[in-house]
Formats: sequence, C-alpha cells, structure tokens
Amino acid sequence: MEEQKRIAIIGSTGSIGTQALDIVRAYPERLKVTALAAGRNVSKMEEQIREFHPELVCMWSEEAAGDLAARVKDLPVRVVCGMDGLCEIAVMEHSDMFLNSVVGMIGIQPTLAAIGAEKTIALANKETLVTAGHLIIPAVESMGVELLPVDSEHSAIFQ
Repeated sequence: MEEQKRIAIIGSTGSIGTQALDIVRAYPERLKVTALAAGRNVSKMEEQIREFHPELVCMWSEEAAGDLAARVKDLPVRVVCGMDGLCEIAVMEHSDMFLNSVVGMIGIQPTLAAIGAEKTIALANKETLVTAGHLIIPAVESMGVELLPVDSEHSAIFQ
C-alpha cells in the first residue's frame, strides 16, 4: 500500500480548497490533511476541522482565530493567525504537500517558505507567479521541489 500523503491547504474554504478537500474525502487512505487556513469563514473552518482533524489551522485575522479557537476548544488543534500562521503551515514538519489556493499576493511569502522547506507545491494562486515568478521559479529550481499547477489557467499552460 502507498504511503499516505500529508497535505497542508491554505485557502481551504474557497472554491479550490473545498474541491481539494473533496478529493481528500474520496481518498482517505491516500491523503491526510495536516493543516488548513482560511480568511474569515469561521463556521466553514470549524466544519472542516471537525471532519478532517488537522493539527494546525490558521485564520487571517486575530479576531476570527479567537472565535475559531473558542469553537474548537474540545479538539486537539492549534489555531494561529495572519501571515506568520500561514508561513508556519507552509513549513510544518508533518506535511509533504502545500496547496496554495488563497487569493492575491498573500500567497507569495507562504509559497516561498514551503519551497524552502522542500515541500511539493500545488499552486492555484495566479498572483504568486504573476507578481513573483522571478522569485518562485528560481527557488523551485534551486531547491529541486516539484511545482504542480492546479487551477485551470496554470494547468492548461503546464499541459
């Protein structure tokens, strides 16, 4: 049997993030969620935590993180916030793959951190390559990590 892949997802409550979780749901013997991150949707994040049991989650705002922490205090999950939290998820020891599906340039710093931690990068954030491709591509090549395009435009170009 193949070893279970451990995945950290930032942008887990958005379209691509929820689709990625559908795949995890379909292949629980092959995929394990270790971390999740979202912007403001505390209710959706709580549902995802209760279903997928990540060890680490991040909300963008401190207020949302506090609300979430109160809601999931019965579970063994650590709640962090902001850019520091996203970067902590990107480099966490217990993940093999980092899926960046956040919107905007927020995804650049966590992606660079994940590359530095030698994670496989699944990229669904156009802005990361459009605005920082001159940093991302050389970093990927230098570290020898795999960069997988997962949104429609990136995937079409990649194919």
